[in-house]
Amino acid sequence: MKDDICEKCNGTGWVTIKRGDIDVAKRCECQKTDILLSKGEKANIPQRFLGAGLEWGFEPDKNNPTKGKTQAIAKKAAQKFIKDYPSVEKGLLFQGSIGVGKTFILCSIGYELIEKKNTDVYYIDWNDLVREMRTGEGHSTRDFSQIHYLIQKLASVELLLFDELGASKVSPWVYDNIYYLFNRRYNDKKITVCATNFLDNPPAGKEFFSDRIGDRIRSRLYEMTDVIVIEGVDFRRKTLSGDTSKMKKIKR
Repeated sequence: MKDDICEKCNGTGWVTIKRGDIDVAKRCECQKTDILLSKGEKANIPQRFLGAGLEWGFEPDKNNPTKGKTQAIAKKAAQKFIKDYPSVEKGLLFQGSIGVGKTFILCSIGYELIEKKNTDVYYIDWNDLVREMRTGEGHSTRDFSQIHYLIQKLASVELLLFDELGASKVSPWVYDNIYYLFNRRYNDKKITVCATNFLDNPPAGKEFFSDRIGDRIRSRLYEMTDVIVIEGVDFRRKTLSGDTSKMKKIKR
């Protein structure tokens, strides 16, 4: 959370204002930030991306007009989605290689909708979900109640942010549960925003997105989302090589 003590309230969370001749206590503005961060945590948004914002934290690569254009399109699509929500018919599916900003965009959408429209949001990573579900694959250890609760939560939340689709291979049992999740959201007209490292039309030798998530889930996503392909260089690798121009500190 915040490291610095607020100068307005001296860390108390309250400030005094004048209303006529009377001193009245009111919540300090810093509390709004803490409340939003708390909601972000409850939405399972990763700590690294709590407080993420598209306006200041995602900048298209101006040095590469071709790749920068796709990043600009992705940013504009995300901003429009936030502006129009909940009056949207489809979610978004961001496709692109590692490190081009997909997770940042995903979390920014969630955090800004929590802040601006008090939206019920939940973030899940494919690998985290699969790891949880694998605990139920053996009859001797299967905890149906916990797995059922998790799947129902993901199926019913107003806006689901589903990251890293297809990141790992799964068993038929796990796949059937993930398909159930998408099918429920499809039938209930729930909005889902997703991200994946895999493409529908990959370069030669690379796996197709449908190979990673299966034809049934991909078929549902065709109707549930609009595809946004993001090109670019892994910003983490650029940072390690000395280019830190694209790195910005998450606001708290």
